[in-house]
Order: sequence, then C-alpha cells, then structure tokens
Amino acid sequence: MADDRLLTEMQALRDRVTGITGTAVASRDGLIIKADVDGVSPDNLAALAAASLGVAQRMASEAGQGALREAVNRSSGGYVAIYAVGGTAVLLLTGDEGLDVGRLHRESRQAVDNIEALLAAAGPRPGLFRPTGF
Repeated sequence: MADDRLLTEMQALRDRVTGITGTAVASRDGLIIKADVDGVSPDNLAALAAASLGVAQRMASEAGQGALREAVNRSSGGYVAIYAVGGTAVLLLTGDEGLDVGRLHRESRQAVDNIEALLAAAGPRPGLFRPTGF
C-alpha cells in the first residue's frame, strides 16, 4: 500500500540523519497526507508548511535564485525544514539542536524524489490528496 511506503520512506530519512525528530508530508493546500511527529499537531504543521513554502518560493523568485528546493529555520530549540515535493506537496522535517544539517541536505533530495514518485503513483482526488490514506 502506498501509505505504508510513504511512512517507510519518511522513517528511513529519519534513521539516516542524526537529529531529525519528526517528519510530515502535506499537500500544497495545507492538508496533512502523512505524519510521523510527536507532541505537535500534524494539521497545524501541514497548514504552516504550505504557507511557508509559498513565501519561500516567492522570496527565491524575487531574489532571482531559481526554483526553491528547501528552506530551513533555526530556532532556540532546533530546526524546521521544508522541501518542495514536485508541484503538489511539501516535506516537513523537525530536528533538535543536534541535527546534522549537511547530511540532511544530502539525504533529503533522494527522499523528496521517492516521495514525489509515491504520491504520483497514488494519484490525487480532484483538487485534493487523500489526507488519511491512499
């Protein structure tokens, strides 16, 4: 089932990169597709990730830097990173202060490509992804 493969891909990235504490995939319109997070609302993360992606894409465009790949926010407690997944979704990662950001950037590109392929194979409903499964 595509839902299981999506979770497996998210967990594999979490296992490969020291410091990742949570992962989520959301549609570009802010609906949660799949989440592996503790202590935070996946629905709120999805909505904020979609909004953040839109702002980051606009900033990259205005700065003449091409298509956005990722945006990373560092706060006093750790990191939040978002990655564009094709034109349809966003991958959100949370991390603690020990997050290996260099490894995150190296490992995330393949994970994003794999997630994009899984989402394409699952197929969207008209206008929306199926947020509770495929």
